[in-house]
Amino acid sequence: MGDAHHDRPPVSTELVGLRIMERYLLTEKIARGGMSVVYRGEDERLRRPVCVKVFCGLEPSRPAYRTVHEHFVQEAFALSALHHPNTIRIFDFGYLDDELATPFFVVEYADGGTLKEFVRKQGPLTLAQTIEILEPIVGALREAHGAGIIHRDIKPSNLLFSHAGPSLVIKLADFSIAKAIEDAIPNRADDTNLGGPEKIGMYSLGWAAPEQLQGERVGPSADVFALGLTTAFMLSGKVVYPGEDVLQLFELRRLGDTYLRRALIEQGLDDDVTRVLANACRSQADERFQSVETFLEALRESADESWRNITTRHDLAAPPRHQVAAATAGDPAGTESVPPRDPGQVAGSMSNGASSASVPPQVVAPVLTLGSFAAPEIVVGGRRIRSASVIDELTLGDDAGIVSSRARIRVTPRDAGGQMVHIKGLNCFVCRDAGRPTSGVDVDGDCELIFISAARDVIERIAITVGFYDGYARTFQLQGAALAVPLKLADWAVILDLGPGRETLLLYRPVGGRP
Repeated sequence: MGDAHHDRPPVSTELVGLRIMERYLLTEKIARGGMSVVYRGEDERLRRPVCVKVFCGLEPSRPAYRTVHEHFVQEAFALSALHHPNTIRIFDFGYLDDELATPFFVVEYADGGTLKEFVRKQGPLTLAQTIEILEPIVGALREAHGAGIIHRDIKPSNLLFSHAGPSLVIKLADFSIAKAIEDAIPNRADDTNLGGPEKIGMYSLGWAAPEQLQGERVGPSADVFALGLTTAFMLSGKVVYPGEDVLQLFELRRLGDTYLRRALIEQGLDDDVTRVLANACRSQADERFQSVETFLEALRESADESWRNITTRHDLAAPPRHQVAAATAGDPAGTESVPPRDPGQVAGSMSNGASSASVPPQVVAPVLTLGSFAAPEIVVGGRRIRSASVIDELTLGDDAGIVSSRARIRVTPRDAGGQMVHIKGLNCFVCRDAGRPTSGVDVDGDCELIFISAARDVIERIAITVGFYDGYARTFQLQGAALAVPLKLADWAVILDLGPGRETLLLYRPVGGRP
């Protein structure tokens, strides 16, 4: 930028209705930042919503104008150098047709809100949910760090959600104050105005690493610091450095590690998690985790440690579900005796018009063959089973009114024929066969899943039955009977059993995608 610009006014921020590059129509002003105004726009050629970010920083007469301008342009170059699917995508870059040559760039429109809004609405997230959000963000940061780019402004309002069908995808956004190590990207901007006394605070006071506040050199551990604070916010719903008073925030930041540890403890987080976050947010950069990957792995290990604590306090080696059911049916030995049947013998028929079928050789109980899903509830072996169709995925829990469960879970079919199902905990961890707790598991055989709350309590046990396929139907061996679901009705089916006296659910994917 030359000196001729210094006597010109800043660019107007009222650009709604403007069409730029003969294709992007600005339709709504949605945000205003320190150096830009953000508009929702419409790409008239491709007929898709976009986000247009227009430079609108300091007045050109101020000494720091050039630095702010360079940082804005640098963000476009940084985004163009990154290709991770969880980094916001840049579509275009150019300059407004004005005498200031005002830069702007066009990025994808994230229509799912910010992480800050998400947590404010949903409340504190579980550790499993938090790790699930962190994993793609860490992947995006890993690419940026590998390219020599430090984000330097990680905070909940800069992590955006986009809708992808029924799911939300997290996106890392706003590289406006990113720092390029050496010459990683063109137009590498300084943090102070060259040749002038004015300094620019290139940081968010409540989230930035101490070395940023002090104007020192930054590395990947600066992003680790901010990611640690963001993680604490996800888990507690509270910010470590609260308030808008700048002087008060500076005072809290000067207290260093002493204040930070106390603030984390007061948030009531798990001790193991608190230790990980405290290490991520140490005042001295060389004492922190040196990479975002190391931080994430330590957080996963804290979940493992929580699991080991659970096994000390809870009997996770309880008898399998079928033994418990058999015992309640009057078999104190925990085994059920079912008389063998002739495989060719017809076992029975459903009252809703189901037809009968030959019993597969491995089934030794009466087989009821389903004729339709017209009835929402069927009775098999003296037990009522509710049915629900699953096209792509289905969320189960009390709030959905589908399954009486303390755990909210998402069920997603994986393969036609019912060979696999993915079970994801929405308010809890999921554990299979007393293994490592995680946010979700793939199930390809009969098993029992254990669901763990954020407080490390066992809140639910659900038996998953995938049955077996004989070329005609998928057959489920239940207590005292078997249920066959013909392929002509459903190309995928599983049964979820919450135990004696509780609900049993048959989930199915109808052939052709229709119930």
